[in-house]
Amino acid sequence: MDASDQLTTEKEYQKLHEEVDLLKTLKHVNIVTYLGTCLEDNILSIFMEFVPGGSISSIIHRFGPLTEIVFCKYTKQILEGVAYLHSNGVVHRDIKGNNVMLMPSGVVKLIDFGCARRLAWASLSGTHSEMLKSVHGTPYWMAPEVINESGYGRKSDIWSVGCTVFEMATGKPPLASMDRIAAMFYIGAHRGLMPSLPDRFSGAAADFVHACLTRYVDF
Repeated sequence: MDASDQLTTEKEYQKLHEEVDLLKTLKHVNIVTYLGTCLEDNILSIFMEFVPGGSISSIIHRFGPLTEIVFCKYTKQILEGVAYLHSNGVVHRDIKGNNVMLMPSGVVKLIDFGCARRLAWASLSGTHSEMLKSVHGTPYWMAPEVINESGYGRKSDIWSVGCTVFEMATGKPPLASMDRIAAMFYIGAHRGLMPSLPDRFSGAAADFVHACLTRYVDF
């Protein structure tokens, strides 16, 4: 941390402290495990479980898009991790191929909780959820309500899961041919329909992605 600017250092430390406090509470096979921290002089080290298989994005970059049978197995595990987070009142806010890591055994781990926040829900149904209104995440995987800052909760993660499945299936997230800013405007537009999976994939896979990338009236 920058020791020359105390205010900046304190803000940086506070942000890291919030992430660590959140990580301490998460224990699930599909969530990367927090091991501990060490503060020495101005260096804060965060120790995490080692996930040697690399990210889904790095695997796609090396070997190309995944087959449907493979990305279905990964998607199931991603959803189990997301379901665990949501049941504990946590929204990840940055689900994408780069933040999904793979163990040699084939177990998937969600990583990078720098954008994650805990919501104080009045009910687990999410109908009385505390809504977050700041832009976090990566444009191609962002839900419309995130871009529009209209307030969002668990559903924004589901949108990002759909984008990640699209990425695993085709090698790139939806709208990757667009400039990042143009993609944000498109996603944020109420009439902007998201692309579908190509016809070579099963109807079930296409329907799943379509369901994830559907705008609902309460967005």
